[in-house]
Amino acid sequence: MRNLFYDTGVFKSTSLEIPILSVGNIAVGGSGKTPIVEFLIRELKNDYTIAVLSRGYGRKTDGFVWVEANLSPEKTGDEPLQIKTKYNHIAVAVCEDRVAGARRILAEKPEINLIILDDAFQHRAIKPSLQLLLSVYSKPFFYDLLLPAGRLRERRNGAQRADAIIFTKCNENYTPLSWENKTIFYSKIVYQNPTIDNMVYGFSGLADNSTFKNHLTVNYNLAGFKAYPDHYSFKQKDLDDLITLAGSATLVCTEKDWIKIKHLNGQESVKHITIFHTIEGASDFVPWLKKHLN
Repeated sequence: MRNLFYDTGVFKSTSLEIPILSVGNIAVGGSGKTPIVEFLIRELKNDYTIAVLSRGYGRKTDGFVWVEANLSPEKTGDEPLQIKTKYNHIAVAVCEDRVAGARRILAEKPEINLIILDDAFQHRAIKPSLQLLLSVYSKPFFYDLLLPAGRLRERRNGAQRADAIIFTKCNENYTPLSWENKTIFYSKIVYQNPTIDNMVYGFSGLADNSTFKNHLTVNYNLAGFKAYPDHYSFKQKDLDDLITLAGSATLVCTEKDWIKIKHLNGQESVKHITIFHTIEGASDFVPWLKKHLN
């Protein structure tokens, strides 16, 4: 009903005077939104003065907050803090009201000429200039069902709002997909693995912990693994327990989890793996992106 009201103009979408690039999905769980946002930052930072605006999922604060690298995930959410920590020169803010958040960004930082909306496919109050829909390659949205039978937040035909679909986490020998004549791109995960000679004990709090566990199994001598819920907020006792479980093995987590333990005692004994997403055929994708933003 909400989508129908927006489609028919009963609910109004607000347009802004600068390009708005939206990244999102229609399925729950991790589709790689944050690594794709980081890819967009790297590709567009020389052409635009960028701000990233997120809801700040999991934070304990309300309203508008400028994200700074020295803040805690409880104040900003883990993924916005990860983006700010890696790209400190980029303005990052969180606000559950995207229209109010975007207007405040422009009021306080008038030099911004591109806003990237993180996880905003269902946030229709603000009208994006370009809408990128992400879907995990192994679980494409067009084979999925609405919650609770499946993982979809809305009906499949909601994907019609996208300007392009990016299938993420593709394997090496993926087969091209198609849906409703939409422009389609493909993304792969690239891991930056630290050198660890002894055994490792892995842990992560992701929507799908099995992918990270499998990566550790293939690339390291895995002594054990502990999975936590997505966006898990690690406490000191959690890290103390992990250190005990690991014994002589080296603790290893994802960058997303590292953001939430780096302020805890014992964090110096933990290694983390950085994850990047690359777009296959980026030489086609980036010019396409800039053309549509302009």
